[in-house]
Amino acid sequence: MRILRTPFTFLIIVYVSISLFAFNARVEGRISSSTKHLDRHIDSKLKEQSIKPSKRSKDAEFLRRIHLDLTGKIPTIEEVRNFITDGSKNKREKKINQLIGSEPYLDYWSRLWLNWLIGRDDSDQDRRMGLEMWVRKALARNMPYNQFVAALLTAEGDVRENQAGNYLLRYDLSPIDLTSHASRLFLGLPMQCAQCHDHKTEEWLQEDFYGIAAFFTGMRREEVYEKDEKGRNRVVSTIIKNTPRSRITIPDTNEEISPRLLDGEQYQGLLTKRRQALSEWMTRKNNPYFSPAIVNRIWAYFMGKGFVEPLDGFGEEHPPSHPRLLDWLAEDFVIHNYDLQYLMRTILNSKAYQRTSETNKSNKDDEIFHSHAYLKPLSAEQFFYSMLEATGFERQQKRRDRGQLEARKRRYLERFIFLLKNGEMEEIEAFNGTIPQALMMMNGSLVNDSADHKKRGSLMSYIIKTWRHPGDRIEHLYLAVLSRLPTTAEKSYFNRYLKKSLYRNKAFAYEDLYWVLLNSAEFALNH
Repeated sequence: MRILRTPFTFLIIVYVSISLFAFNARVEGRISSSTKHLDRHIDSKLKEQSIKPSKRSKDAEFLRRIHLDLTGKIPTIEEVRNFITDGSKNKREKKINQLIGSEPYLDYWSRLWLNWLIGRDDSDQDRRMGLEMWVRKALARNMPYNQFVAALLTAEGDVRENQAGNYLLRYDLSPIDLTSHASRLFLGLPMQCAQCHDHKTEEWLQEDFYGIAAFFTGMRREEVYEKDEKGRNRVVSTIIKNTPRSRITIPDTNEEISPRLLDGEQYQGLLTKRRQALSEWMTRKNNPYFSPAIVNRIWAYFMGKGFVEPLDGFGEEHPPSHPRLLDWLAEDFVIHNYDLQYLMRTILNSKAYQRTSETNKSNKDDEIFHSHAYLKPLSAEQFFYSMLEATGFERQQKRRDRGQLEARKRRYLERFIFLLKNGEMEEIEAFNGTIPQALMMMNGSLVNDSADHKKRGSLMSYIIKTWRHPGDRIEHLYLAVLSRLPTTAEKSYFNRYLKKSLYRNKAFAYEDLYWVLLNSAEFALNH
């Protein structure tokens, strides 16, 4: 232990501690002010529509929702018990602050961003893992969003050193593919529709699409080889280089298009600095698309419905449901240095986010005004990792080292995602009750092992051996699967079932309850 040798050292530590406390207080104050402003907008709209909002969610409902949204999985039994018995007034705000930036948050949100950036393409695992590592580091230090996007668009050099370059390589450095994806994700614009012809309902022309694509021309890849133990050359990395090509030709025409921004400005700078110029324009404070697009995406993720739907539908055809609130949140986001964590806290601390999903006569038909929490199917990853938690998978694998455990989880997830894909291999986002999913739930070894009360180390075996009273067993099952305590009616119903069941060994009745809870809509939905 280091000893403080001088009063001066002690004073420095006290000063720094007080400064950090004051800084945190200022940040929380700004978030509180922004959250109140957000709620005033929402409440004003509800009043205008003569809609009565739903009540505040119960603690268990809020806790499950915030864990799913921030960590991608349901809370543990201990986390539920501790939260619902915590009597402090600001426990929700503390829970939000505790989860944002945590290891589970970084794990989940790096995977989420990876899917947004490159989909679930698994054709090159090294490239995928490299980009995920870069994203995780960026989220860990809360990199401002404008810098995050600029780093992805302008990446060059060896991708072992600059892992952001894996984003460009995912699209094979194709100007067409990069324009289509970057405009949709970072600007919220359906520019891909203007690739083959002028957009039919919006103002975008083919020339606009290829004017942006021209900024991505001139990139080339150079593979890095090393000899393996048998003396054969193998690719170990890729270098992204810029070449002095400045134009792109519109298909089926001889018309060459030079780099041109969507505001009509022609790029006249160095050919090797085109992508930097594009990123500077894209992340400019007065760009009418950049900040609103990410605010809309984060809002839609947490609230279940974007201000603009679809998320890449900004334009005349899809006006925002709350235009003034969207503009204000986007401006507030820029003022606070493109801080994604700040934006999240602003939304998550709001009354709008924390409302129950239970509706009343006034708001049962509301689908756009956020008078209640909207039901959201769990994403494939949320369902998978919540199932691991509900089945006690990690506790069953406690003898394995961390590397083996994570490898096994990845194998399970790959199998799960594979089962979710339909015949057309479309992108799968939600657990939606298809036959393969149901079969995996009913017959998968992951669930079977945890439900078998005779299997040593299983969740059911642990519950049967640890608790003797039926009420305690029921309570533990509800906490493990649904992250809440059972109601009085639910307890009474199961107790009647327990008495009337023909099982000689009543442990099988608890297995039945476990199956029912795991296969319930309440487990499969974020509510």
